[in-house]
Order: sequence, then C-alpha cells, then structure tokens
Amino acid sequence: MFLGKAEPEQQELKQSCKGRVCQPGDEGYDNSKWAPNSTIPSKIIVTPEDAEDIAKAIKFARAQGLPIAVRGGGHSSSTASATDGLLISMRRMTRIRIDEEAKIGYIQSGALMWQVEAETIKYGLGACAGVCSQVSIGGYTLGGGLGHSLGTYGLACDNLVSATIVLANGDIVQASESENPDLLWGLKGGGSNFGVVTELGVKLHPQRPDAYAVQYVYLPAQLEALVLAINEWRAVQKLHETIFFGFSLGPDGKPYAIINGLSNSAQEEGEALFRRFLDLGPISTTNTQVPWSEVCNLANAMNTLPGGKVTAGAHIDNFDTLQVQESWNAWFKITEKAPFSLLVYEFYPNKKAAELPIDSAAFAQRQPFINVFCGALGMDESNESTARARDEVLNLKRVVSASSSDAAQESLGYLNYGDPFSTQNETDKYTRQIFGSNYSRLQEVKRKYDPDVVFDRWFAIRPAA
Repeated sequence: MFLGKAEPEQQELKQSCKGRVCQPGDEGYDNSKWAPNSTIPSKIIVTPEDAEDIAKAIKFARAQGLPIAVRGGGHSSSTASATDGLLISMRRMTRIRIDEEAKIGYIQSGALMWQVEAETIKYGLGACAGVCSQVSIGGYTLGGGLGHSLGTYGLACDNLVSATIVLANGDIVQASESENPDLLWGLKGGGSNFGVVTELGVKLHPQRPDAYAVQYVYLPAQLEALVLAINEWRAVQKLHETIFFGFSLGPDGKPYAIINGLSNSAQEEGEALFRRFLDLGPISTTNTQVPWSEVCNLANAMNTLPGGKVTAGAHIDNFDTLQVQESWNAWFKITEKAPFSLLVYEFYPNKKAAELPIDSAAFAQRQPFINVFCGALGMDESNESTARARDEVLNLKRVVSASSSDAAQESLGYLNYGDPFSTQNETDKYTRQIFGSNYSRLQEVKRKYDPDVVFDRWFAIRPAA
C-alpha cells in the first residue's frame, strides 16, 4: 500500500486518468495472467484508455520510484509482464481502424488475435497474426511474430510500418520510416525496451474467407512413420501451409502424438496436401473448412488449462526418429507432475523471413531453424513446483536440440518463447545472445529513447556508453 506523501499523488492520478487506477482490494483490481505462477501483486494497476493515461502513469511511477511493467494479453509464463510496482494493463486499448485503400491496420496494442482477425477479414484482408486467440497484437509483433502467414508475407514485425509509443519521459511520439526510423527499427523485434506502444500500423494482405484445418491423433507406436511422413511433406511444403506436430496426454491420461495442419486454401487443395497423414491411419480425425476469423481459435483449449505453467522455446535443424523418440521420453517424464504438458514442433515455411538481411530489423533470428515449443503445464502454482518445472523444461529444450547444429543448441529459442531467460537481466548476457549482431545498434536506440533504463523487464538492453 502507499504511505504518507504518495497518497495525494495517487488520488491525482486516479482523478486525471480516463481509465481505471486500482490498488489491491479495489474493485477492478486484476493482475491475472495465463500462467498464475508468473503473477506478482502490483502496488497499483493502471488500465489506460489512451496514450495520455499511459504518460501520466509513467510519470507517476518514476516520481514514486516504482518499477514499471506492461501487460498485453498476459499470455506468457515469465514475470516480464508483472511487477510489484506499477502495472500498465493494455486490456482496454483494443480499438482497430482499417485503411482499406492503403491496406494498413491501425491496431491498439491490447487487441487480441481473435479481435484482429475478426475485424480485418471483414475487408477481405488479414494481418500477419499469431495462432493463439488470446495473445495481444502488441507483444506478439514486437517480439517477432510467427504465424500462418509467415510463408507468404513474413514475420509480423517485418510488416510493422508505424507505431505510437509513450517514452520513459512521458513523451508520445510516432515511429515510422519518415519519423524516428531508428525507433521503428528497434521496435521490430526489440519488444518493450523503448516505451509503451499504444498503437501499431501493420500491413494487411488479401485473405480468402476460410482455410482448411485438420487434426489427426496417433498412437506412440506410429512415431517413426510420422517422422518419415513429415520429412517427405517438408520437401514439398507450400508457402500457405503449416503443420504443428505435438505430444499430449489425452482425456484418458494416455500419451498421443497429434498433427494439427492448416492450409490457407479451399478444401480440395487442403485434402490433397495433407492426405499422406490421413493414410497413416490416425485413431481420431478432424477435417474442416473454417472461417478465417476462427483459425486462431483452433487452439483455444490451451488458453483455459488450469495450474502453473513454465514454457521455453528450442531451435533444431535435425528432425529424425531418434531425436523425436528421445524428446518424447523427456516430455513424458514432465507429465508426471504437470499433466497438461506439451511439446510441439512448429513447421512454418520461413523462407520469406530468411530472405531479409539480419540487420533489416532488430529481430535477429532468421536462420532456417524449426521452432519447438516446450511447456510444463498444469503443475501446482508453488515456487518449488515452478522452479522444478523450469529445470525440467530447460532439460527438455536441451534434449530436443541435442542432435542439431551447435548454433541450434546454443539458441535461446524463438524470441517470444524465451521466458526462462527474458527476466534474467542482472547482466545483458542473454540479451546480447538473443539479438546477436544487432545488439550494438539496439544499444544506441536505447541510449536515445530510454537512457535511464526505465523499461527493463524483458531482455533488457543496456544503453550504449
């Protein structure tokens, strides 16, 4: 609670903000996240209505010596979007405006994927959006942005054309190719390091009204055949199709392998593309043509999983039966204490992202790696269980990449999956590693826009000397 002279300033903040300002015990106080073990009780939560509210919140926090964190969708297992100081929650900043002629969407950063897809498809357009409905467009884009449009249109951050951002001194500025272009470059993968982004201008692209989706479930004995079929499919993979190959316990508590496939096409083409997986004889099949606005809802079951959660990413460039079997064994061990745990290989066509030079944006992960999601999900929420799950997930990450190249093994995984490393900011070891050769340029941007390192929750960049 605030004491002494902080009270009048707090009341002034409440009275001057259009949005909500709450302390613990107040109606509307909400520090919830997808992973309840990654929350921290905040002294104050500001849920702004506009950029001016955010500017006031930042100035207040700095005057009171309170650390600042920003929460968008809250769909992570790290504490980067939590703080015991002042939390800025973007959950009411969800407005979307479409410039149909220019094919640009101006989207407030708290808008969730399902909201973005539902609005843009009304115009026959789509953003480079993620596969999870409850992720916010802000954190997703600023951390790179992998999704079903990756093969055709590239990373979400590469489709960012402008941003409105509130800086550490409270100034509200624009970033674009013509105004503060260095800041725009830094935002394309540099996350929350430079301020609070309130609105993004993103390229929109022609999008058909529906897509073909499949889910096939297999027995463990079919792993070898699945790996062979996936590698055959990879050799002919089209730019508009993706496959997620994962391991999960079923409702009966038994382990299964699952293929979730999506073809951004008509049903006939999709059926032909994925027929090889149907021919393997899955024990359960789902084939459906889904409205594009519903594609990001296909994984909604993951959004409501109970219990604590710890996740990480891995990169691999070797995918064979031995590697998959060893990864299966390591994953299955985790399910003893975390029964909803997942291991998911994400087969995106990444040629479009790899075509751009590494210094084209802050995002530095343009190698032709396969992305892998490692998640210990459903354990109890105690600190002890979280610490154990973290160790188990990092071990799983090591097992998954053990047969791959040194570069893949040393990778921290996809930037937006870097939860175990993102808040370890006592030094900039992991930040240097994740941004690679772009780090020195990012340090210059940091020195210009946040020299006092007010924004230090996620892969914190040290300003250039």
